[in-house]
Amino acid sequence: MNKVTDPMESPSDSSDVDAFTDGGLLPTLVRASAGTGKTYRLTARLLRILLQGASPETILATTFTRKAAGEILDRVLLTLARAADPDDPEALQSLRDQVGIATLPRSVCLQLIDTLLRNIHRLRICTMDSLFSQLARSFPFELGLPPAWRLTDEIEEAWLRERAVDSVISMLDRSEMTAVLSMLGKGDIKRSVARELLQVVDAAYSGQRLCNDDVWKQLKAPKLPESADVTRAAGIMRMAEPPQKRLRTKLDQFAEKLELRDFGSLVDDTLVANIGAARRSRTEVLYYRSPFPEGVDEAFDVVYAAAKSTVLALMNAQNEATATVIAAYDHHIGQLKHTARAVGFEDVAIRLAAEFSRLDQKSLALRMDGAVDHLLLDEFQDTSPVQWHVLRPFAARCAAPVDESAGKDAQREVPKSFFCVGDTKQAIYGWRGGVAEIFEAVADQISGITEVEQNQSFRSSPVVVEAVNDTFKNLQRHPICDAANSGDLTDKSMYEAVAVRDFAVRFPTHSTARMELPGHVRLETARQIEDGDASQRQLACFEDAARIAAEINAANPERSIGILTRTNRGVAQLIFMLEQMEVSVSQEGGNPLTDSAAVEMILSALMMAEHPGDGRWAFHVSSTPMAAIPGFGSDFVRSMCEDRGVAETVEFLAGTLAPLCDVRETLRLKQLVQLALGYEMNPAPRLRDFVRMVREKRVERPQAAAVRVMTVHQSKGLEFDAVILAELDGPLTRARTSCVPDIERAGDPPKGLSRYLGSKSWHYLPATWQRAFGMQAEGSMTEAMCLLYVAMTRARQSLRMVIQPPKKTAFENRTPSSLIYHALGCKEDPTQGETVLFESGDPAWMGEPSEPVAEKNPMEAPIAIKFRCD
Repeated sequence: MNKVTDPMESPSDSSDVDAFTDGGLLPTLVRASAGTGKTYRLTARLLRILLQGASPETILATTFTRKAAGEILDRVLLTLARAADPDDPEALQSLRDQVGIATLPRSVCLQLIDTLLRNIHRLRICTMDSLFSQLARSFPFELGLPPAWRLTDEIEEAWLRERAVDSVISMLDRSEMTAVLSMLGKGDIKRSVARELLQVVDAAYSGQRLCNDDVWKQLKAPKLPESADVTRAAGIMRMAEPPQKRLRTKLDQFAEKLELRDFGSLVDDTLVANIGAARRSRTEVLYYRSPFPEGVDEAFDVVYAAAKSTVLALMNAQNEATATVIAAYDHHIGQLKHTARAVGFEDVAIRLAAEFSRLDQKSLALRMDGAVDHLLLDEFQDTSPVQWHVLRPFAARCAAPVDESAGKDAQREVPKSFFCVGDTKQAIYGWRGGVAEIFEAVADQISGITEVEQNQSFRSSPVVVEAVNDTFKNLQRHPICDAANSGDLTDKSMYEAVAVRDFAVRFPTHSTARMELPGHVRLETARQIEDGDASQRQLACFEDAARIAAEINAANPERSIGILTRTNRGVAQLIFMLEQMEVSVSQEGGNPLTDSAAVEMILSALMMAEHPGDGRWAFHVSSTPMAAIPGFGSDFVRSMCEDRGVAETVEFLAGTLAPLCDVRETLRLKQLVQLALGYEMNPAPRLRDFVRMVREKRVERPQAAAVRVMTVHQSKGLEFDAVILAELDGPLTRARTSCVPDIERAGDPPKGLSRYLGSKSWHYLPATWQRAFGMQAEGSMTEAMCLLYVAMTRARQSLRMVIQPPKKTAFENRTPSSLIYHALGCKEDPTQGETVLFESGDPAWMGEPSEPVAEKNPMEAPIAIKFRCD
């Protein structure tokens, strides 16, 4: 940037931009806790880079959502615009403080915003998916992409996946399919072949794509004991003379199973597990705390070896069958996508990761129309290994120090910078590939990086921050942590206990900059349900949550309220309750349009045309205004779809229903027409495909209400005056169905993959695989802690937690509610309904809202669709 002078400033303030900067930008990694100004810091870094004269095309900033990318760009432009306003001197000073340039002239801000607006298309602030799409369009030939390729969405991916599974089924003959399914199910053949194969694909396909072909063959099964040894072991047990009848009975049972070679029934036997534990600890084998007579140890070794061989042989067969299915699926899904010229985001990332390892920076800069000199990574804790493989060459180049021994020309090269911000306490996307450990590994893989922590909240009141500190620094109070020091690598609870303990030990003490902000935190039980099942007890929590939200909303309608759940089913139930209470409510992420009766009518008309012999659709349509259309019927709808297309047909039918609809129903009809217009860009051959898309695709209502209901995952990046947590009583971790990777270093492809094995049978696994299974369990528990942390830190002033009364006073359940109860040191009896277990702060915390709701939401813009009935 050239020297500039602002006539509004004194001459002494005008200078070349480089003169009033205080040095270079060191490679920096920021650990930013919730609400501590992560976006503010990233924006400051970006502004500083621009003010130092960097061209927009040399900057790359990535995040994980379009909303976050838009927020960063908005902040950059608005900050510069306000600083350039001569009537707003405070904005200029605020920008000076933000970027650390005390003598920043207003003229530079004015010139920079002019440059950015003229080159806004060259400033890359984008999502990871958008970046990878841009990169793929720069290397279509190298990546093997089909001509005129396009990106799929989640719904089309599901359709293609199902079609590929159908192709796999049709490819194998009956005997091959029976054998494969038998191995997949460990000897059991499931009722639904397609569903079984889809589960295998969902569990294992993504994990295998960057691995070697033999990745499923790393778990070896030992041979069964020799037949003579088995016979001898049975004889030893028959001849033993234990002192107790119970021991005698057990030895006879073992002897019979050995004689019949019924090794499968030994696998889950308690005594076999005791044998394994005794061998690991080098102690005596006990059964109901009673020792066996001398001389049977040799026979026990044979029993354990037979059970171990049986388990691992079944796992080996399951792994081999999985490899067969995945290989066949990969072939068919590749053909389907190539024919449709469709590519998924994961496909793009994997191809880029493989190609970027062979590309030099000069070729990369040439294809991208300019080198990336400044890299800024947001929400880095959610980065997947594949994504990091693509980003690492950029990061290494941008963080590379200047070679002091090089010549002057080399040292005068364009300055570069690397900035990475994230928070491993908010790593809640492991289920979609995010690996928080990569964030920790950045310091090792990128040389010369400076690490910074920021734990002062600019969001929450002192009461909320104190409750968060008390909860997560005292997690070890829960009995779940007692197993942390057991040292038993076969014990799943040990890995989970270590995860909880380490989360508490590493948790930094949070503070707040909003000391004057009043707040309130309460943990309470819902009404007692004596004989109800789990769903009824959960419903009681939802009822209390809806009541609390209604009370806050009635007292101050401008207050933002977030009700967070763990499941989408909970979201639907809460929305229904709040609407019954006549509370205006919206859902983050949206609902399928089938929450509209008018939309359902149109979908029935389309299904009637698709299946004219199915009377259900005709019966439904017959009671709607569409039935009054002259000649209306299945042939009418089918002909219109063929002649005019799905979009115009939907618009015509919507125009028939719109005059009888209220505002909400009319809006949903307009959104249905929008979906139809987008669908016609790549139509499927069957109407039912469009109907299915409508039933599955989530569409947001344009106007966000003061009361919003969402899952904790959807709440990431949001904040509310009041947060209500009403689904805290489910298990901390869920049963695993995915495959287990054996990974040597975070970010590396797995050395081996295996299907999951129940924790009771981990003692049969080799030590390497015991650690692999244990690390997965530890990761799942850590993610559960992260989910709870994200949920609690969304609150500005009020945090209300409603839990089910447990059955026992000790309250040692492995649930979030039990963790919170013990961590906060609650003394009240938790088994009593409608009881306040913990309370802090001022219940009358409401006054003027901390951040008033904007008068007009940008999403409220009218939808430009006119219904036609001609």
